[in-house]
Order: sequence, then structure tokens, then C-alpha cells
Amino acid sequence: MLEDLIQLHRAGRLDEAENGYRQLLAERPDDAEVLHLLGILRAQRGDLPDGLKLVTRASKLAPDSATCQHTLGEMYLSERRLDAAAQAYEQARLLNPNLAAAHAGLGQVAMLRGDTDAAETHFKVALRADENDVQALTGLGNVAQARGDSARALQLLAQAAELASDDPLIQASYARAMLDEGMLDFAAKALDNALTVKPDYPLAQVLRADVFVRKGDFAAALPVIEALLARGEQVAAARTGLGDIARAQGRYDDAIAQYDEALLAEPNLHHAAIRRADSLARSGRVAQAIEDLRRYIEGHPDGVKTHIALAQLLMQAARQDEALAVWTAAEARWPDDVNVKAQHALALDRAGRHDEALAQAELAAASPRPAIALLRARGALLAGDPAAAVQRLQRIDERQLEGQPPRLARRRLRLLGLAFDGLEQWSAAVDAFMQAQRMTAGHLPDLVPLDAATCDAMQKSAGEPELAEAPDPAPLFLCGLPGSGVAQVAALLADQPGWFVRRERFEAAPDFINAPFDPRLAQPLDQAALALLARRYRRPLERAQVPADTHIVDWIPVLDARVVPAIKRALPGARLLIVARDPHDMLVDWMGFGWAQGFSMPDPLTGARWMQHAAAHLEQAARLLPAFRADPDALLATEGGAARQELAGFLGLDQLILGPLARGARRGGGGLPTCFPAGHAEHYRELLADAFAVLENRGQP
Repeated sequence: MLEDLIQLHRAGRLDEAENGYRQLLAERPDDAEVLHLLGILRAQRGDLPDGLKLVTRASKLAPDSATCQHTLGEMYLSERRLDAAAQAYEQARLLNPNLAAAHAGLGQVAMLRGDTDAAETHFKVALRADENDVQALTGLGNVAQARGDSARALQLLAQAAELASDDPLIQASYARAMLDEGMLDFAAKALDNALTVKPDYPLAQVLRADVFVRKGDFAAALPVIEALLARGEQVAAARTGLGDIARAQGRYDDAIAQYDEALLAEPNLHHAAIRRADSLARSGRVAQAIEDLRRYIEGHPDGVKTHIALAQLLMQAARQDEALAVWTAAEARWPDDVNVKAQHALALDRAGRHDEALAQAELAAASPRPAIALLRARGALLAGDPAAAVQRLQRIDERQLEGQPPRLARRRLRLLGLAFDGLEQWSAAVDAFMQAQRMTAGHLPDLVPLDAATCDAMQKSAGEPELAEAPDPAPLFLCGLPGSGVAQVAALLADQPGWFVRRERFEAAPDFINAPFDPRLAQPLDQAALALLARRYRRPLERAQVPADTHIVDWIPVLDARVVPAIKRALPGARLLIVARDPHDMLVDWMGFGWAQGFSMPDPLTGARWMQHAAAHLEQAARLLPAFRADPDALLATEGGAARQELAGFLGLDQLILGPLARGARRGGGGLPTCFPAGHAEHYRELLADAFAVLENRGQP
């Protein structure tokens, strides 16, 4: 009869099973097995005190029953009576050393105490006894999640969820791992599964609210959170949810207050501490965020994510040495954590310690992070192994780049183009480079064609009287087409004592020179109008506290020649330095390395036509201002003394110093070149024949 009742119990026919158990107990009141089964059933029906009372009695009647002790442990654990739970699980383990569930229970206790190392040990023992132990798989998944290894957590929890599709706890744990990976829709599906089985399950409810918050649906999240708080369930997680809503709305003080409440309810809640620090940083209190998070870590040193957050805040505050020390300590504490190794490598790279970063990236080769694959590909290119670079770049799952900053995908394509170039696979290189170009947001500035009448009018306007009382020294305007290497010449000039290179034109500082052309500049300008233009030009230099006697190099990204007459008259003595290389090399460099100003090349033919228009504007400007044409290939060559001396003469200098900025100008921050060598464009002549024809004036400009 008992076996029949057990089958009813397993089938969920709880009323029938309970009646049967009670009938048996009426006949055999000291039957430990029946008391144990009835206690489990009562707990399943929500009456945990009665269930615990029944199982406790059963354990006293059968003190050698490991199963009874394990059930006691489960019940104590559900009440968060960790000491009692640990004692019961330990007794079960002693009674039956092969009882995997006892080790899984001890692992859960260790996790709740924040001891992930002990938890991992117990879960691994349980898994060795039964490779399909869902509690052990779930526990190891939660350990991996606590350590920041979301990919490993997801793998383990997916396995557990497949084995126990009707277990709400496991489905909720699986959902939490997917939330950490940003897989919101999949997490929502797992939580819906959990709530279908157990609609009032607080953990699943609070995680479902978290999904709503992350999707920005605060109206859906708030009732769930408020109901949980009213019932006193999942208080810490619910308070964290309220903090997340306030943080998303920019109410940082409210967010901090909610995170404080969450940490009061659950002091070991790492993500609440991290988000509290983030709220402080977002409200401009970065130093306080760092110190508060550092104090939290001192009291709760086991959270890898808190160490990561602290290091990132230190990097944000430009305290790179401190940040790298945190990374080093975290790596020593969690030597098997690939995510820590990966982020350490990326931090080294941001700190400019590129060789160390590349070495560290190799230690983190197993990381799924696209940024690590990019770093390792760069290392392969620097080592002269473009085939390895292609292999590493092609392993990146493009879905991983979705939702990431576009620069990552663009960097991947440019590295891929450079790798194909190194393999002399020219067509594949063009395809990769142009895909990167199409991912660049900036559109080419409009430049009107300069007809003869416009040029004659400009010449006439430039001959009108100049500003009578102009300050010295006059600026030097630095211009160059995309791919010209103008940044390299800017670095050379910045190396010269007493010279200041004005670069903010790339971001803002619009005036009459780099703002869209104002037709009023083509009208007659009297002395008052010229003085106003001169003041507008000098004002940002004064705000930057540039000394009045400093030689100004004004780097203009795109020069519309129609402003040059106004420049000549309002800034008497202004000169023009045009940087240019072979136009074919410039076009290919623009295609391969992009343009610092962010303007994209729609296609090589359109790029060539735009370059012809821009070159015509520079030619016209050179007819109106004293001008010098510089080739960076000659200027920066070791044997380029003659070219540098000639430019020095134009600038009024005895000599040009080839300083550290110029010496490093042909290498990017990571060590890769910033341009192809002179003549490299010939490899692309056949593929870019139409564009090259335009540059050679054999096609329609």
C-alpha cells in the first residue's frame, strides 16, 4: 500500500496521498518512513512548520537515516537556518558518504555564506557521484556566475535546466545566468516556465521584474516589486530593482538609498554594491565610489565582479597603476578565471602597456570576448603572421558584436583587411575595408565645385585691404586630404618648442573657418567686420590660455577655399601647409585606415571624386596664401633631413626637431602602422581602376 501512495504523491495527487499517509499513521504512529513522506508532502503544500515537525520526529525514530537528515537540511535551508542546515547535511553525509545530495546541500549552504571555494568543492563531489545531479550542476553554475564567468555558468545551468524542466528553482537560476549575458528574451522564457510551475515563486517573480527593468518597462516591474516588499519576500533583490529603476531615471541619490536598503537586508549582495558605486560615479562622485567599493570589498572579498568594478572605476579616474594592481590581485585570487585574465589584458592595453597586454591576451585565449580576439589578432599581425590573424578574427561570432559599440565591429573588419593585405589577398582586403567604411557614421562634407567666376571673385576679394591692427604671430593652417598623413606632420610640428597644434576642430570650435560657409563672407568686409572675425578666431585660444607669442598650427580637417579671402584679410600673414602624398596611396590609405575626422568613404569611386574636389579647394587656397606642400614620406624618413630643412625654412626655423611624437606618428596606439608604405596602392590598381582613373583625370571628376 505504501508504494501505491508514493506513486500518488509523485503524480501530484496530494490529497489522496496525504489521506493515505494519515491512515497508515493511525495504524502505525511511529513509522519513520511514513512520517518522513508526510512531512515532505506538507512542506510541498506550503506548511513548512508542520513538515519540519514531522520530519524531525522521523529522524529521531530513525537516527541512521541519511535521507531524513538530508530532508531536514533542505527544510532548514529553505528557512535560511544555515547552521542547522549544514549540521543536518553533514550528518547525512556521515551516514551515507555516497549521498550526492548531501554534498549538494553543503554546497548551497557554503554559497549562501559567500564561500564559493567550499561550495565548488562540495558541488564537484556531488557531480562525481552523479554526472546528472541537477543540484550540483545548478550549484556549479551559480559558482561560475558569482565569479563572473557567465559563459561557463550559462553552459552548466542550461544542462541543469534541460534535465529539470519542471524545477522552478533551476529554471530561475538558468534565467539569472541568461540575464547576466544580456539574453533578456530567453531569460523571460525560462522565468515564465518557472512561474507556470509555481506562480507564487518569489525568486522567479523578482527576476521577471528585473527583465522588465532592463527592458525599460518600469510600469510592469513596479507592481511585482511592491508586492514582494509587501509580503517581505526577496527584499534585497526587490530593493535592488527599485534602485535600478531610480538609476536608469537619473535619480542617483534615490538609487543609492535603495541599494543601501538592499545591502542592509543582504550584506553580501555584490551587484547592489557595484550598482551603488556606479550611481555615485554617474553623479560625479567617482572618488567616493572608489573608496566605498574598496571598503565593501575589504568586508566581502569573495566577489570577483566587485574587484572588476573597482578596477574599472580606477581606470575611469585615470588611476591606472592602482587599477592594474587590482587586476593583478584579482588574477592571483582567481587564477582560473578567464574573464579576469581577459579584462586585465584589455586594461593593460588601455594603459599603453601593449606588449604586456598581448602576452596577457594569450593567457586569456579561451575568453569568448571579441576584444580579446581582436587583441590577439593584432599581436599576430605585429608578429608577421597574417594567417593567424585571419583565423582569430574569423572565429568571432558576429552575433557577439550586436549591441556592442560599433567601433569593435569596425576594428575587426579593419584588422581583417590588414590581414588579407598581408596575405596579398587584395580583393578580400577591399571587401573588409569597405565594410568597415560603411560602418562609419560620418558623411563627407559638401564641397562645391569651384568655377572660374568663383575663383576670380575670390582672388579679387583677397586683394582688398587687410586688418590694420592684427596680432602676431599669424597662424599656420595645416590641411591634408584623407590618407595624406597630415596627422604625422601635425606630430612633427607639435614636437617643436613654442609651437601649439590646435586640434579641437575635429570636435567643435566652429568659427568662420570650419563652420558651413557663410555667404556673407563673400560680401565686402570693412575693418570692423574683419576685427570681429579676428576676435572670434582668437577667443578659443585665449580660453585655452595659449600664450600670445605661441606659434599656432591650426589643423583644419576640410578647408572650403571660399573662406580663404576672409582668412587672408582678418589674419594677415597667415600661411598654408598642405600635406599630400601620391593620390593613389592616399585613397588606399583612407580606405584601409579610415579618416581621423570620422568621414566615411561610400565607395572608392565616390571617394576619388570627393578627393578631387577637396584637392581643387586646396589648390585655390594655395593661390591666395603663402603655401608649402609637404610629403610625410620624405619628412619622417630617417634620411629626410633635406625635406625637413626645406620645411623649416618656410616656417622660419633654423631646423626641425624629429622628436618623440613624430617618431611614433607612423604607429598607432597598439603598435600597428597607421599607413601603408609609399607605392603600396599599386597592388590595388586593377581592383580600383575606375577610382584611379578619376585621380589621374582620366575619368569624370
